[in-house]
Amino acid sequence: MPKKAGKTITATEPPQEELIQVRIFRINEVINQLARYSVRTRGLRTTDMRIMNLVFDAGELSINELARRSHVDKAWISRSVMELLKKRWVSKKPDPDDARAQLIRLTPKSRTLIETVRPQLISNERRLLADIGEQQLKQQLDKLLLNADLLLESYQHQHKKQQHKKR
Repeated sequence: MPKKAGKTITATEPPQEELIQVRIFRINEVINQLARYSVRTRGLRTTDMRIMNLVFDAGELSINELARRSHVDKAWISRSVMELLKKRWVSKKPDPDDARAQLIRLTPKSRTLIETVRPQLISNERRLLADIGEQQLKQQLDKLLLNADLLLESYQHQHKKQQHKKR
């Protein structure tokens, strides 16, 4: 039986490259590289584009809502929005329903960018999904994400229990 770094590998264990998480990570890398071609050349990060796409679809959003919809930490979203404000990709105005909040809106410059980039993203997605049942894949990915979230929650719960025991 072969050994790897002090561990015996059994015949039932798949090679690392066969794991789903490795494949998903690789797909993510490729998709991020594709996104960089349309985003990085304009001095933007992929998170910036996510923010602008969400605002494009909604019209205007608060930082809290951007964080919730993007599944990105609120502090990261706040920093990203500050950079976008400096570069004049977005503007802000007071939220009439919450005196503490600001609503983020797109500028004409960012609206034009999204209208230019979106057709390419849609074309890329069609090419990615060639010969694949789109709805079935999306359902399977949603289930995979749910399972991943549940697995993460169990690890987080276990970590909290271990931290509590150490006290």
